[in-house]
Amino acid sequence: MKETVQYARICWRLGPAMLLFATTLLGQPRLHAQTDSLLPPHKRLDLFPAISSAPETKLTLGAIGIAYLDFRKGDPGTPLSTVEFLAVYTLAKQVLVESRWEVFSHQRRWRTRGEALFQKYPDRNYGIGNKASALVAELDKNGAWDTLNYLNFNSNRIKCSPVLLRKIRPNLYAGLQADVEYLYRYRVLPKAYAFVSADSGAIQQVPVAGLRAGLGVQILYDTRDHVLNPLTGTLVEVNTRHYGNWLGSDFSFNQYSLEVRQYLNPRSNQTLALRAVLSLEDTPTGVPLRALSRVGGHKFIRGYFKGTYQDLHLLSFESEYRLPLWKPEEQSKIWQVWKRLGLVGFVSGAQVFHAGQGIAFDRFNVAAGAGLRILLNKASRINVRIDYAVALSKDSGGPGKRQKGLYFFLGEAF
Repeated sequence: MKETVQYARICWRLGPAMLLFATTLLGQPRLHAQTDSLLPPHKRLDLFPAISSAPETKLTLGAIGIAYLDFRKGDPGTPLSTVEFLAVYTLAKQVLVESRWEVFSHQRRWRTRGEALFQKYPDRNYGIGNKASALVAELDKNGAWDTLNYLNFNSNRIKCSPVLLRKIRPNLYAGLQADVEYLYRYRVLPKAYAFVSADSGAIQQVPVAGLRAGLGVQILYDTRDHVLNPLTGTLVEVNTRHYGNWLGSDFSFNQYSLEVRQYLNPRSNQTLALRAVLSLEDTPTGVPLRALSRVGGHKFIRGYFKGTYQDLHLLSFESEYRLPLWKPEEQSKIWQVWKRLGLVGFVSGAQVFHAGQGIAFDRFNVAAGAGLRILLNKASRINVRIDYAVALSKDSGGPGKRQKGLYFFLGEAF
């Protein structure tokens, strides 16, 4: 259980029940029934229960969903706007409320995107580096010592990262962005723990709590044919963020990133999705844990817990082949549910490093996996995503152990 990616626990443990709920919805007439090519003129909501159970969280109850907003005003070139959200509460008195949005004005003149969240949830600190080699011995509730390669902690976290973009040429946007995160009430979870080696104690040198506040610029080039589930197109995103005391930030550093995605349609409605990310950070002092370049999570290098590898700089690649089994023209009622299924396979890798270190092929931490897709909404092409990924770095879960992740979410990873 400790190797399972944390966010997957939110939505998986009662996954079969959720799939039953999903297929029930798919087989029933929908509110505001329209043709598959057009949503209602104002809004629509796809909603699922989020129910799970884990030793760290006990029983978890909540909801996961996506809302659609239509600001097209009859313009077919304006995409639907979307707001994704996740809200859960656990019997261990833990809370997670998270939202991501992508909103377009008429004819794409303006575009806003970003995320906001409140989190009171357990987390892990793996320290700095590309090896995840720290060893921490912690005393569990049964009085037994367990050796891990991370330090468990809890905290409250508030984050808001909005972006406002203006179209300056077809498919090209530029604008301002802000990033504010406040992490407080930080506490180490094990009542008794010890670092197995002196190097492992470096975990404590990574600042965790505090306020970071930054402003920056984003440039976006986007030719994707669909925002949520593209078949073809290119996305290039350039970010610069500058954090400083003049904004009230407890930390001063600069952050630069480049993300490139390419979507290819080799045949029918299949997709080959590719993504590469380069992230660089410059600091005279230190960068807080959550602002480091980090590997892992349900949307980035699946198979690793988020932060398993973290440092000032990062280079990554991801590839995924998406094979929908459904066909838009298929009308058979017999296959009312099964025709909505799809399969995916993916492989990814990333390495983190700092100034003075080179990039080497054998330093990539690789993961691979496969998944199932359930077409939830034909009009928006939104899928229920169920992925299983295995980390191929043999010591990622501790000496001789590999991590793995099981994910249940709405929408594609990228």
